[in-house]
Amino acid sequence: MFPVLLSFRFPDWLARFGWVEGVLTVLLAGAWLWWRRRRPGFAWRGAAGVLVLYAAARTAVALAGPGYRFELHTYGVLVALGFVMAIVVAARQARREFIDANLVLDLAFWILVAALVGSRLLYILVNLPEYVADPLALLKVWTGGLVFYGGFIGAVAASWYFCQRRGVGFFRIADVVIPSVALGHFFGRLGCFSAGCCHGSGSGSHLFGAIYTAPHTVVARSHLLGVPLHPTPLYDGFGELMIFFLLLLLRRHKRWHGQLLVAWLVAYPLWRFLTEMFRGDVERGMLAWIDLFGDQRPELLSTSQVVSLGLLLLAVVLWRRLRRVGQSASGTDTGIQPAR
Repeated sequence: MFPVLLSFRFPDWLARFGWVEGVLTVLLAGAWLWWRRRRPGFAWRGAAGVLVLYAAARTAVALAGPGYRFELHTYGVLVALGFVMAIVVAARQARREFIDANLVLDLAFWILVAALVGSRLLYILVNLPEYVADPLALLKVWTGGLVFYGGFIGAVAASWYFCQRRGVGFFRIADVVIPSVALGHFFGRLGCFSAGCCHGSGSGSHLFGAIYTAPHTVVARSHLLGVPLHPTPLYDGFGELMIFFLLLLLRRHKRWHGQLLVAWLVAYPLWRFLTEMFRGDVERGMLAWIDLFGDQRPELLSTSQVVSLGLLLLAVVLWRRLRRVGQSASGTDTGIQPAR
């Protein structure tokens, strides 16, 4: 596992902006502007944006101080990669269903914001004393501390509002997007595995399990460094990958809008409920401590297991309603009409 993908130390001279660097910067910026103006499509607004971005980055490096070590966390890279892959897949499917891909791209922005806020808020709520003691930790999202279900609830709320404002069927768009949610979550779980968050409990065998040694991980806070652990992020991630392919197969036989969303609301909560039994991180929040196997582990019920049960109930309600309405709808774009 590699919590930090890339790390390098800024040289000391970057912390000081001298006159030599200033002259070279002006000359290079002038040469670049002269070259850009001679090419078609030049716009002062775009050029000014590039220069402002450079100035902001240079100022940030100077303020960081001499010898600042930059670290690119694997967790953040994989989460970003998952989001990009999810957008690409959703946009391609939208075109196949004669939906404006720009609509999906606009929605992706709101999903991103709502998912980050929702996932962070739920994590903070279940670990409130920790953040009361260290308020600055609220901003350190690159080190982990995001709860998927919180992000999912936030994304659904934002998507519903977006679809109402744009006058499009929510359940039709949900079926376009939900396979991408499963794919993006797969990459996110790979990030969790690298960062040591969402880790499992002890596997009880040195022949099987993930062993973490990095001191600045959730595993270290749980005092489990060097202990073989169940790779629960991989359990969860590869479960989502299987669900992604399952949804692609089901899409070919879809009869009513909302069918793929309901399928995900059944498949993932069931899988998540099972994988939670192998989790070893108490940061996710425990609502009840029940010892099932005599090993003093809290197998049931975590916050995510309770949410899983709620989503399963929601899936049953939606299935009964959407299937009935979908079979009798006249075909208007209500978002719950039969798929065509």
